[in-house]
Amino acid sequence: MRRLQRIKEIATLEQRSRIGLKDSKYRRILGDDSGSLVILSFSLFLLLLISSLAVIDISDSFLAKRQLVEIGEVAITRAAHSISLSRYYSGNILMDTSGVDGNQFRIPIDCQAAQLAFQSEISSSALRGQAISITSWNCINDEVDATIEAQIHVLISLPLGIGTNSSMITSTVGATSIIGGTRG
Repeated sequence: MRRLQRIKEIATLEQRSRIGLKDSKYRRILGDDSGSLVILSFSLFLLLLISSLAVIDISDSFLAKRQLVEIGEVAITRAAHSISLSRYYSGNILMDTSGVDGNQFRIPIDCQAAQLAFQSEISSSALRGQAISITSWNCINDEVDATIEAQIHVLISLPLGIGTNSSMITSTVGATSIIGGTRG
């Protein structure tokens, strides 16, 4: 009797069927591992698929950021070319000490004209068909900088409500015009 009990404890399903011991139906189903590799392979495939979709979405957002920076640089350069002629010809020019020799001067910028030029350039541009908005504008000491943003649609929408349908991209750009040489 004791030996039979010991056999029941150690015997596997295959061995139990050989020696005539019966197992419950559930124990046979749960003890069978014939489909576990398929489940593992399918789970890893889904994980790889979701990861690759996330990488594509992140890359698309990075590309949109680069495009927004390029649009902003074009607009801020146009704004930095709005020269205040009265200040320029009167000699009211700020010295820029950021250069190596310290003998550089900033071209005076007409801030109102620069802001209008920047707004005009931004309003005529679009990022992937979406409007670009100006969130901040500064014109201090003949240096202009601005923050712009645009909302873009994501490239791949994930099912079941995972992620968002759009992404907000923000960029800050700045410029100044410097002339070299000494004033005398």
